[in-house]
Amino acid sequence: MNRLLPLLLALLMLTACAGSGVRKASSEGTAAAPTETTHQQATERQFGLSPQDPWERFNRSMYAFNDVFDRILLRPVAKTYATVAPRPVRIGVSNFFNNLQQPVTALNLLLEGHPGQAGTAIGRFLMNAVLGFGGLLDPASSVNVPLRNRDFGQTLARWGWKDSRYLVLPIFGPGTVRDGLGKAASTTVSPVTWLARREGAEVSVLYGVDARAAVLPYEGMLKDAADPYLMIRDAYLQRRHCQIVDCSAEMPDYLLPDYDFEIPDIESLRN
Repeated sequence: MNRLLPLLLALLMLTACAGSGVRKASSEGTAAAPTETTHQQATERQFGLSPQDPWERFNRSMYAFNDVFDRILLRPVAKTYATVAPRPVRIGVSNFFNNLQQPVTALNLLLEGHPGQAGTAIGRFLMNAVLGFGGLLDPASSVNVPLRNRDFGQTLARWGWKDSRYLVLPIFGPGTVRDGLGKAASTTVSPVTWLARREGAEVSVLYGVDARAAVLPYEGMLKDAADPYLMIRDAYLQRRHCQIVDCSAEMPDYLLPDYDFEIPDIESLRN
């Protein structure tokens, strides 16, 4: 079950920016319309990106496999959890797992040369762990201790690995070669993994279900996409770019890493 976690976290990030209006493109092997090509070229010029997807045939196959796997197993379980578990319970579970990621963030901030921010991340972790009943509550946010998120993929990029080929893996989901290695490193050192080894697979199952349930309200953003694969790919690459290089002056708000979407509350899924 540990192998499901990178996919679920990727879904959480990707669907949060999937409604960005990233270009709708034709399927593989079909020439794009001139307006679509123009939009793609403009996007690449503006953000210094290219799709970097030479393995598109393989990636589309893996995307289709993951989509079927999600519809058959992950989504039904997550929707049941969202329907049955009371909201305070779900918030507490999310707080707990979010707090467990702060030591990983601190390590990456230290590796990137930000010891002060790394100390803040550790301080946030300890405050929530001690005063927040193991992290179920989030007193750190109430006193404005910033929440930062860093992973080893970002660290590798800041060390010089700027460009990496887009890659979709079965179960692990969308990313790049660089970010795939980063996810493997993050999973290895994550306290969530350590806790799962000590307490059992139930920890990993709950972690995955919580992450998948968190993105249920965003699913409608992909329904009108002409090609969901391209929308997710482009949204991922653009958002990842802005997590590594500050492009806040260039990007529309909805593509910024910390943009707060107005989305339907998950409580609506009960109906």
